[in-house]
Amino acid sequence: MGFHTNTLTKRERLCSHHLIDRLFEPGQGSKSFSAFPLRVVFRLVTPEQSGNSLLISVPKRQFKHAVDRNRVKRQVREAYRTSKDLLRLPEGTTANVAFIWLDSKHYPTHVVTSRVRNLLQRITESCAKS
Repeated sequence: MGFHTNTLTKRERLCSHHLIDRLFEPGQGSKSFSAFPLRVVFRLVTPEQSGNSLLISVPKRQFKHAVDRNRVKRQVREAYRTSKDLLRLPEGTTANVAFIWLDSKHYPTHVVTSRVRNLLQRITESCAKS
């Protein structure tokens, strides 16, 4: 089975508690941007794993019902899957990326997609400056 650029595999999901803790720990080189209703936190790492890793968080405080949280996660995951080619990092580095939902209402898919694309472009610009 060949590698497809428009897929989101298990390896691309950020599951390690250690890596998640380091992503959100102060002083570990993490950066953050917002494009309401999303906030992205990312950290460049040397390739500990192959490719970039993604985490999506929709707090229970924002949506009480799991079906609503899952809908938002699906929208963000799909937007990332189709737009991840916008994330261009320096050679030999990967990124741990976390998207956090900030609002307590749903948005149309095209709005979520445009915000995710905006954040991915801002990550790329930030890495180019460094």
